[in-house]
Amino acid sequence: MLRRKKRTSYTLLPLLGLVFTGGFFAFLTLIRNKEPYRSLDKRWSRSIYDSNTFSNPLMVFFSRMGSGFFTVPLGLILFFSYQNTGNRDKSKLILFNVIGIRILNALFKQLFKRKPPEWERLIKASKYGYPSAHTMNAAGFYGLVLFLSGMWRNLWALLVSFVFLIMIGVSRVKLGIHYILDMIAGLAGGLFLNLLGIKTYKWLFRR
Repeated sequence: MLRRKKRTSYTLLPLLGLVFTGGFFAFLTLIRNKEPYRSLDKRWSRSIYDSNTFSNPLMVFFSRMGSGFFTVPLGLILFFSYQNTGNRDKSKLILFNVIGIRILNALFKQLFKRKPPEWERLIKASKYGYPSAHTMNAAGFYGLVLFLSGMWRNLWALLVSFVFLIMIGVSRVKLGIHYILDMIAGLAGGLFLNLLGIKTYKWLFRR
């Protein structure tokens, strides 16, 4: 009986996560251009942009940590590492995650076409802002690493990872690339696509 309950709980948690993150992403998508949410989003985003709490070099560092120029090479390293150690399921899932999330984020940007903030950008970025690609890529990729390593069961690892992802998102707002809603949607979307990718991969490839 105990084993059955434990197995059920581990099966139910990802499904609840999918429903929550997917629903939250859909909710943010619906309200992003409606008042008063749009005005609050711009006002709070501008306050972060003008804030001196974090230095620009620190924000650039966190921004780079969510960039494909960092996550893709790291993903390839993990891919070949798992290949060499015989963990082919994990290596395929890494590749499935890295490629899939980037493709879907590009599709989202073309679908929603939300313009970025009007103030000056401190680094170069893409044409459209919703959702934040860096935050989505980071949430999807680092979330998968957390899952594959088994560290998602550790509360402290979860808290540190969450703060890390928030800092990546905040860095994009501070650098003038995104609004806060872009960042939050990227976080929710990345976690949703990560969970969906894991479930889809297991359904398609696991025997």
